[in-house]
Amino acid sequence: MSRKRRRQKKHHLEPESQERWLVTYSDLITLLLVFFIVLYSMSQIQNEKFNALMDSLRTVFQGDAILSETSMTPTSQNNDLSSMPIKEDDSDHDKNKEKNEEKLDKLYLKLQDYIKENRLGNEIKLTNLQRGVQLTFRERILFDLGEARIKQQAFPILEKVGGILKTVPNEISIEGHTDNNQFRGTSKYASNWELSGTRSRTVMLFLINHDKLHPERLHFVGYGEYKPVAKNDTKAHQAMNRRVNIIVLR
Repeated sequence: MSRKRRRQKKHHLEPESQERWLVTYSDLITLLLVFFIVLYSMSQIQNEKFNALMDSLRTVFQGDAILSETSMTPTSQNNDLSSMPIKEDDSDHDKNKEKNEEKLDKLYLKLQDYIKENRLGNEIKLTNLQRGVQLTFRERILFDLGEARIKQQAFPILEKVGGILKTVPNEISIEGHTDNNQFRGTSKYASNWELSGTRSRTVMLFLINHDKLHPERLHFVGYGEYKPVAKNDTKAHQAMNRRVNIIVLR
């Protein structure tokens, strides 16, 4: 009798035990589905978070725990964002550039008014160039022929111009030029280069000493005869080439 009951009990248990693998299989399918969904949603995640996710998933499959909450907390996200490089905004640069252009426009108008009021149009030429605002001084207003000492009557002009130049912080290039006449042995300057460089240096030092322009804003160049504005075929054209340019650079 007891054997018969055991057979009946065994008969009732066998179908149930045969279906248990379906539970395990369904759990495995569910975990795999979650795994691929998380992978898809985290496709843009950084490597550190991805590694943390993989470690947590390994823990899940080992039966120890589910995903660690600390791997995806807001704090860790903020830390990751703070470590990411921030693209520099060019808006501030554009604003500064616009302000600088406005200052140069005002500078140009001030210099233009000064030249007109003092009837210096034949001696000083004002030009608005791509590289900056340029003042061109003809030789005769600043220097005697072949000399690099500034004339006494030019002092007030350079002082006034220097005062206007102080209204902007831009760098200033002072550039000397000559004609193509060669120096004789009696000249104190060995070449046109030396004369043009000495003249531009003299103007630079005047602006520093008399107008208190900051030296770091200034530099001087001597081009000699090699950047003429006209052919050296007449005395009038040679006089045009003998000049000093003061350029407020953009």
